[in-house]
Amino acid sequence: MGELSVFHDHVIVVMSGVIVLIVYVMSYLLLNTKYYKNLSEGTMIEMIWSIVPAFLLIILVMPSMKVLYYMEDVKSPSLTFKVIAHQWYWSYVVPLYKNFSYLLDGKFFGGYEYDSLLEDDSMSPRLLGCSSDLVIPLGVTSRLLISSTDVIHSFAVPVMGLKVDAMPGRINQLFVNPSRMGVFYGQCSEICGSNHSFMPIILKVFNLSNYDSYTKNLLMELVEENVSSLSLNI
Repeated sequence: MGELSVFHDHVIVVMSGVIVLIVYVMSYLLLNTKYYKNLSEGTMIEMIWSIVPAFLLIILVMPSMKVLYYMEDVKSPSLTFKVIAHQWYWSYVVPLYKNFSYLLDGKFFGGYEYDSLLEDDSMSPRLLGCSSDLVIPLGVTSRLLISSTDVIHSFAVPVMGLKVDAMPGRINQLFVNPSRMGVFYGQCSEICGSNHSFMPIILKVFNLSNYDSYTKNLLMELVEENVSSLSLNI
């Protein structure tokens, strides 16, 4: 998030300079009464409006390349979350503890798995309320493994600069290291069917102590719901 914020500030500065220049030139042309009556060519003007935009694009491209490289750089994550897209809801697998797994109904699971469905919530923006949220810790490098069970979806949380396609038969990964706590909203950004607009995402960032309490509550909930058929391996 920090690198994207710096790049955003850089773009705002360049854009502000361009706007000031355009306003100045337009004001000068509107207020100036002199003009060229027999102008047949303008080599200098053509050079200026070719070189200046190219220079501005270079100023924008160089830091953009740096941010793209940083986002694609493979890091050593402390936690790995799984995000599975369906028509039309999300499923999440949250790691409870390192090397944690459990056997349930003859199947092994590496974390707490749950679905997140659209839900009317007066506290959330319209069509962005979820039955369950994805919670990640603050200041910790987390990896999201993203895939789909049916068609192509897109997991996107614009405020955090996150967007990656969820494709059937393929696993894409995304690294995130949030710099501030909060609640961040997103939704599927790939047209995936008639209910494409009803796939909201709520990403919550907790500090480490609250996140530890959150995972403990998930573990207790898992044990209480499946106490008769559950075999833990920690």
